[in-house]
Amino acid sequence: MRFIWAIIAGLFLAAGVLIFRSPDSETAPSGTPSESTPAPESDSSSPGDRVSSLALAAAGTSSDEADSEADSETTVTDEPSAVSEDVLSQDQSITATTHVLVAGDTLQTIARRRYGDERLWRKIVDANPDLAAGKLELGDTIELPPLESIKVVDPAASLIADLDTGRTARPETSTGGEAIEVSPEAPRLDLGLDREILDATVVPGELVRLADDRFVADGEFTIRGEGTREAPYRVSWELLASAADTYRPSLGERGIPQRIAALDGAWIRIDGYVAFPLGGEAATEILVMLNQWDGCCIGVPPTPYDAIEVALTNAVPRSQRHAISFGTLVGRLQVSPYLVENWLVGLYLMDDAEINLEL
Repeated sequence: MRFIWAIIAGLFLAAGVLIFRSPDSETAPSGTPSESTPAPESDSSSPGDRVSSLALAAAGTSSDEADSEADSETTVTDEPSAVSEDVLSQDQSITATTHVLVAGDTLQTIARRRYGDERLWRKIVDANPDLAAGKLELGDTIELPPLESIKVVDPAASLIADLDTGRTARPETSTGGEAIEVSPEAPRLDLGLDREILDATVVPGELVRLADDRFVADGEFTIRGEGTREAPYRVSWELLASAADTYRPSLGERGIPQRIAALDGAWIRIDGYVAFPLGGEAATEILVMLNQWDGCCIGVPPTPYDAIEVALTNAVPRSQRHAISFGTLVGRLQVSPYLVENWLVGLYLMDDAEINLEL
């Protein structure tokens, strides 16, 4: 019996030792967290709430501030904004004869508000020349008079007036010297009056025969030769360019001087700069000009009055062609206006031509 109670006492002693002994791996006493146990969250918000708070923090705004801003935005939108006022002002009609330029104005919108048609913006420019000159700025006042009071600007008429003024300012005599005097008894010629030139009317002049191989045109140009292949007329670029005095189709002037019409169909001789086409083994068509020009960047581009499109009888080989050359041509001249919507693109052609290049 004693043996049994001894065993029971030993078991209770062992149990007590196990209960009261604390191993190293056990948790520290209550209230002191161990190093491996994380501290609990200080707030009781849900994960979704925490994400919302972090998003507001990242934007620099707390949830309370966000609610405050939302309230303030609602209050602001209750009143018209400045942008809304600008939009409304752009749609309002203009009844006054003046207008102050503000941000957002365009000529088209002003024309629509004043005249009911934005295509009438040119009328505003006509009434305010400083607009075209770029002298007006925001805050400046422009005129918007009634349509019927705006003066119609005719560019063609203005250009003709300028040209006429320049023509009046030119000396009556040619730059070559005094006018050529001819005898009243010298025979007058009707050369060229019977020529039919497309898109042109021949204007009679005064051609006076001085000798068998020479006549004077309008007291200014002396033309030598007989107009044949064997004795071609020797003409100057100044004579050809003088067609511009009365033949300007874009301005409604369609008169070809008789002195120019007299050369139509005749053989002529003329010196000039030559431009060859690019590429090809041989050239049969060239451009002969008064001024030196390389087709791009060097020299003076030709006009229809000081250039001739030439068709050669014999091709010029590549070995004799240069970017810019000068030569003498003999061929049959044609006065043949080439118009594109009344703009003169070409005037003179030459066929059956031969060229002597000065290399």
